[in-house]
Amino acid sequence: MSEQPFGGFPGIGKATAIPNLFFATVLPELESADALLAFLWTSLVTQEQKSEARFATADQVWAQPGAKKAFGRLGGGREGLERGLEECRQAHALLGARLDGAGGTEWLYFINNPASRKVIARARAGELKLRPESVIAPIEQDARPGIFRMYEEQIGTITPLVGDRLIEAEETYSLEWIEQAFREAAEMNIRNWRYIERILKRWAEEGRANETAGRDTREEPQLRFFGESSGPIARYR
Repeated sequence: MSEQPFGGFPGIGKATAIPNLFFATVLPELESADALLAFLWTSLVTQEQKSEARFATADQVWAQPGAKKAFGRLGGGREGLERGLEECRQAHALLGARLDGAGGTEWLYFINNPASRKVIARARAGELKLRPESVIAPIEQDARPGIFRMYEEQIGTITPLVGDRLIEAEETYSLEWIEQAFREAAEMNIRNWRYIERILKRWAEEGRANETAGRDTREEPQLRFFGESSGPIARYR
């Protein structure tokens, strides 16, 4: 224990914001103090950054004043930090991006929010470099937002424009609806995000009970979305 007792927080000072949803949804599911500490320290490191891509590495967290002592007293030291970051990644509280470069492999950790998902989508589309001379590796399926994984598997590469629309859809519709909309589009052999988006919007307006799986009963989707003379449907990326 410190010789001098803590004197209290100042009335005005720097603060790290933690979303309320973390306490209600994520924290009850964490299994270790290492994961809690990893999330708290990653939140501190990322919020102090000014760049568009706000991420933390294990080395950056470990270098923070007090981090070594906190993990030494409450967690499993440096190995505990690594385990905690991975647990948070598996819990989707953090997003992990693996970079491969001349110096080896490095993991970058982001708070899982719309801004971070947009940054990762841009990096994967080649629009943004997270590190000089490093290439972002494919993110493991269980670590990606479901809608991003489904898009890549059924349509193709995620561009920044599409990434924004996927984030908007993910925040608007349930994962069940999104999965079913992708499934119906696949059954129609239409690999096109605009078609899937129209399905979701129609369900929101009319309800899913009015839908017949795999069929568009009102008119041919090609005519409805692209006009009679538009020809074959092109992929929207």
